[in-house]
Amino acid sequence: MIYSSRANDHALAGANGIAACDRFLVANRLRHHLIEWGTQGPILLLLHGAQEHAHAWDFVAPLLARAGFHVFALDWRGHGETEWIGAGGYYHFADYTADLAAVVRQLGGSAALIGHSMGGNSALIYAGTEPERVTALVTIEGLGPPDVAPEAAPDRFAAWIADLERAEQRGPREMTLDEAAQRLRERFPLFSDEVARHMAEHGTIAHGERRRWRFDPLHQTGSPQPYYVRQARAFWRRIACPVLYIAGTASYLTVHEPAVAARIAVLRAARVTIEGAGHHPHLESPAAAATAIIDFIAPVLRHGARLREKEGK
Repeated sequence: MIYSSRANDHALAGANGIAACDRFLVANRLRHHLIEWGTQGPILLLLHGAQEHAHAWDFVAPLLARAGFHVFALDWRGHGETEWIGAGGYYHFADYTADLAAVVRQLGGSAALIGHSMGGNSALIYAGTEPERVTALVTIEGLGPPDVAPEAAPDRFAAWIADLERAEQRGPREMTLDEAAQRLRERFPLFSDEVARHMAEHGTIAHGERRRWRFDPLHQTGSPQPYYVRQARAFWRRIACPVLYIAGTASYLTVHEPAVAARIAVLRAARVTIEGAGHHPHLESPAAAATAIIDFIAPVLRHGARLREKEGK
């Protein structure tokens, strides 16, 4: 199924009247920041991609809340307003899984997960780890990178060490807000000026007269852990909830269609595309992305509620 973008997509996403509130909780020994929209309804937990932040969902989350959901967007460890890890630590997918497990428990014990890119991949791993706690799952442009052979692991570890050394020597980068927005526009050409500035404003923090990225510079290093599709499939097969994969028709992802189709088949996932969107449908076509999410999740959660009601009788 293809969802079409509209010229006034961002205006439609912004005209909602749903207020956002900042929330903080300690999960896996780190203070995590979340943004909350609404107060009632099934819980949706939104998970941003690498080097981004919870405000990436500001255009979509109010539409989900207006549709009757209780929405939270998480800042992953080392991103946004969530704490960075301590000296000597790093950011592995196993860490994200443990963080997510603690957050879900504090939000009531179960949730529907909506993740973008790295956030989508993390959601898939967690849903295969604790399948009973995930009521539905939407992964946006997140099905994992190309497969890597085990023989590549030593080179990956060596490259990681070199990255760590460069990150320590380089130090934090500084820029103006306009320069940060311009960098995002160059990296993601489908971002509007409004979106690029929004992401830059929330993705940087003032440092004197200039600004620095909010994320830990370690996120600019390559992970030492190769991506093994065989390992990922073991998690995917354990997922018990319905899954939706959302892609942009103008995405730059490097996983080719046969591999995408094979991964979707293992997940038993539905699939929709957002016309004209790239790697960030929720930022480039937020109203269309929100509609796709609601069309999928609303009936899934209604069905689950009816089953629970029958079991309780």
